[in-house]
Amino acid sequence: MLSTRRPRHGQRGFVMIIALIALAIMSIAAIGLMRTTSSSASIAGNLAFEQAAVTSADQAVEAAVTWLENNSGQTSSSTASTCSTGSSVLACDQASHGYAATRTDPGSTQSWSQLWTQLVSAGYTAVSQSQDSSGNTASYLIQRMCASAGDASSSNGCGSSPMAVNTGGSKKSGSTPSSSSQVYYRITVKVSGPRNTVSFTQAMVAL
Repeated sequence: MLSTRRPRHGQRGFVMIIALIALAIMSIAAIGLMRTTSSSASIAGNLAFEQAAVTSADQAVEAAVTWLENNSGQTSSSTASTCSTGSSVLACDQASHGYAATRTDPGSTQSWSQLWTQLVSAGYTAVSQSQDSSGNTASYLIQRMCASAGDASSSNGCGSSPMAVNTGGSKKSGSTPSSSSQVYYRITVKVSGPRNTVSFTQAMVAL
């Protein structure tokens, strides 16, 4: 006796639906993996840009410190003009070398970028370093943490530590050990890099 079986059209259709769902899930997973890879590459690139900018800023700080050390206590210098208001070339502004003998702090609503523009507009020339291999160009300005020009002394505020001094809003000028025998200098570095990126770094040194 012969028996016949009907084709299982319903099962074939169900398998196709399962296959389409699996294909959709795999496609979504592949897209998610691509986005994760792209995000990871972007983060790695940003970190590389940041590290390059920090390195460039460090080199500018070192250049500024070297200039200060070469001129500290000098009555005359090949890289600074003689001062009429004090015995040292650091007793007065050396605007062409990006040096201010007095401090200028940003206002409560003023950013460091705006203060930088203000100082440059006032005639202080930002000292630029050579562009590095990453395309970053760093330039610096130096401010002596004194209330007025002249030889450093307690009378013009040079003998006071700038520790935890409020410089506008939540900005602080830095935290450093207190010492009346040292003069403090604030070095502000602006780094202009690729993709129109701009960053600011500051260092406080005492000589």
